[in-house]
Amino acid sequence: MLDRPLEQFLNDRLQGVPHSAGDLLSHFRGTHDLLRRWGSPEPVCLAGLMHGIYGTCHVSHKTLSFAERDRLRALIGEEAERLVYIFAVSERPKDFIESLDRHPVLIRDHHAGVDMALSRETLDRLLEIEAANIMEQGEPATAVLDQCLRARLSPGAIPAIEAYLAGRRARAG
Repeated sequence: MLDRPLEQFLNDRLQGVPHSAGDLLSHFRGTHDLLRRWGSPEPVCLAGLMHGIYGTCHVSHKTLSFAERDRLRALIGEEAERLVYIFAVSERPKDFIESLDRHPVLIRDHHAGVDMALSRETLDRLLEIEAANIMEQGEPATAVLDQCLRARLSPGAIPAIEAYLAGRRARAG
């Protein structure tokens, strides 16, 4: 259950905003709910709830500007907001997947024009959000999901992703 200020914020900012086959609010909630079912840490679930609030390299609609980062931080916490920011400013999922074998992990912040050093744990959390985002939309991105399985994911994420991939491959095969 989300707290009242967060619920109000979601309804005020996202209600009726179109996205994919539905609306942004439903997609954000669906991503959050998948992460929660997988047993993902709370900051990851909250980042999933807001993962595209600043827009992304794939979605130009910005529901919240970077100037309002403090407001989002107050609602979901510093760690979750940082994940949302990185999700918005990177060329994902390409940057995340290419970084799986890199030490140190460097991701380009296309908003600030600088490289960000990330911990492996942060990269794993971003890939978990990416997997939930893909699956919630029913995308056929099997190659990306295969790569996500190389990350250290929450215990519930692995069987869910494997089942999703098996279903996609059975339908394609």
